[in-house]
Amino acid sequence: MNFTWPKKEHGQKTNPWLRLLYWGLVIAGIWFAYLNIQPYERAVSFLGGKSTSSAFISLVAAIPIINGIAAIFSKSLSWILGAILWAVIQIIEVLPLILYNNEKFIEKIVTEADGRTRYQEKDNDDPTLRMLKRTYNHLPISVVSNLEVLKIFTYTVDFLICLTVYSPVATGKISDLIFILATGQWGKLDYGNLALALVTLFAIEVIVALIIWVGKLSYAIKS
Repeated sequence: MNFTWPKKEHGQKTNPWLRLLYWGLVIAGIWFAYLNIQPYERAVSFLGGKSTSSAFISLVAAIPIINGIAAIFSKSLSWILGAILWAVIQIIEVLPLILYNNEKFIEKIVTEADGRTRYQEKDNDDPTLRMLKRTYNHLPISVVSNLEVLKIFTYTVDFLICLTVYSPVATGKISDLIFILATGQWGKLDYGNLALALVTLFAIEVIVALIIWVGKLSYAIKS
């Protein structure tokens, strides 16, 4: 699926509302991307703080000028690393959505899966050979299924990161959240933070899905 706006051919008119919606979604995606990096920046800062010696921090903090430069550099580095972590997670989460809306990709996978040779596993096969045959026989479908498994794992990690920043419980502990949910104490939940966590988790994927839909609708109108 092409994320660029369809080119205007001679004699064809581009729907201005679809164009406005398309670029509005692109701007919204950039805005949410900027906002959603914050939880990952905090996660990187937390991990960096845990792994840095407190004695070293005290030494740097005692040196004039250097302590200010170090603070600025640390903040910038945390944001950059957080942005990289966010980008990797988002790519894994959004990639299946993009691939499943790409007809050429689906056609190639289906064609290769139907036309490729299948090796029969024999009782006297070496265990390694049997494993290789099984791996080959599951290609290329296993690539897609493994991507789905990776997506579920990534969403789990993503959700935990979001909950640590936008915790729906006062203590900020996952164990307390599980206890409150298990005992049905819904009044103790911070629904504002829960909404922020869900927006951080799904906003980009929803925006990408809408961009794909607008692009398909534009092509359908022009064809």
